[in-house]
Amino acid sequence: MAYEERVQILSDAEQDDFYGPPIFTSNDQRFIFALNDKELAVANKFRNRGQRYMFIVLLGYFKAKPVVLNPGFHQIKHDLKHVHETVLPGPGFRPFNLSQKENERIYKRIFELCEYQRA
Repeated sequence: MAYEERVQILSDAEQDDFYGPPIFTSNDQRFIFALNDKELAVANKFRNRGQRYMFIVLLGYFKAKPVVLNPGFHQIKHDLKHVHETVLPGPGFRPFNLSQKENERIYKRIFELCEYQRA
């Protein structure tokens, strides 16, 4: 009979803090989600507006905490709303989640932009 016991080094709260999206104040949002010309050019290459907003949010998260995330819409809706209202204003958008492939494509562009390489 096999006996499996999983050692838990981090508590659930610590795991959420490490692997979850960062929480920003409104001042932090203005700083983190501001784009330079190069970042804006990459963002505008996305045809889908939702993916464009998600790129900006994930780029900001990566600048703050260089960890690859795959958050759901409701985890980050306040940051998406900030980007929609201040960074790239436009018509509204519906709740959405990225597929794994879309998430990988966005992070590929983020890595290229930030000159990071996956190990």
